[in-house]
Amino acid sequence: MFKVSRYLSLALVCGNIAYASSAEDTYQNLIAKSLFTSNNIYLQSGWYKFDKTNGDKPDLSNANFVGSYYFGSYEDRYRPFVQGGFGFTKIEQDHTDLSRAGSLDDIEFDSTYGKIGAGCNFNPYKDVSFIVGASAMWMSSDDGNFRPQIPLNSSDYDKRVEQLFNQKSDSQIYDLYGSVVYHPTISGYKTQFDATLHYIDMEFDHDVDSVDGFNIDLRAGFHTHTLTTLMDLPVWMEFFTSATLLDSDLSNVIGFDSAITTGASLHWKVGPMIHIFDDAFKDVDLSANIQGTISNTDFQGWKATASFSLLKF
Repeated sequence: MFKVSRYLSLALVCGNIAYASSAEDTYQNLIAKSLFTSNNIYLQSGWYKFDKTNGDKPDLSNANFVGSYYFGSYEDRYRPFVQGGFGFTKIEQDHTDLSRAGSLDDIEFDSTYGKIGAGCNFNPYKDVSFIVGASAMWMSSDDGNFRPQIPLNSSDYDKRVEQLFNQKSDSQIYDLYGSVVYHPTISGYKTQFDATLHYIDMEFDHDVDSVDGFNIDLRAGFHTHTLTTLMDLPVWMEFFTSATLLDSDLSNVIGFDSAITTGASLHWKVGPMIHIFDDAFKDVDLSANIQGTISNTDFQGWKATASFSLLKF
């Protein structure tokens, strides 16, 4: 009888550990999706749907208000830059199996975040540039958005579920990156080819393990000639395609390992009208952007934005 009780207790302990791992994995995956898409320059500010794992397909929406300012003018050899801003993101997954006696629970994280960063743009040649930089983003998720199908009880496992999904969470993502940019003029068209290597570190709340790894962003695009002028300032189009590639450490928690984005932007150079700070914004243009993203898995989405941008080189 003693041995049976001992083995039964051991089985219950192992079961609780497996359940806790299931809940923590789900928490980590959903928060990681919010962190990565909010941080990535090609995926921020959009609407995305991920492949389903232990529930319905997670839906994510993001609004990003982060910008960069490059000091000096685009003819300069060295151009330091700073970035900063804030944003909002929401991710939902319904009918999630958290191993709670058959309960299929609805999870939602409504989050706000702030981001800061800095770096330097080095232009050694006319058509070649190098960029190095670092950024940090802090995300805070509201409490009270967990909707269990079966009410939570007083068990240790349900207390852990309550902590992970129904209490405030604070998480962070740190990004160290370096870029090589080739931007020649070909047959009278301005073109740009980018390759950026990121080292990403994501830190989670509630004693959930951190995740780090590498991702690569590739981009190719070109500008049309001036299409027209508005208030005597040029208007043109830009078309581009980018690829976001993740290593296995990141893709296992974020939910995809590669994604292709194609888009177009309509630009209007408004900088010459902004006569403040000794014409520091003379190279600014106002753009309207639309793009779509697909993945080799079931990750897809799109975004439409309006933004100001400052020439890097």
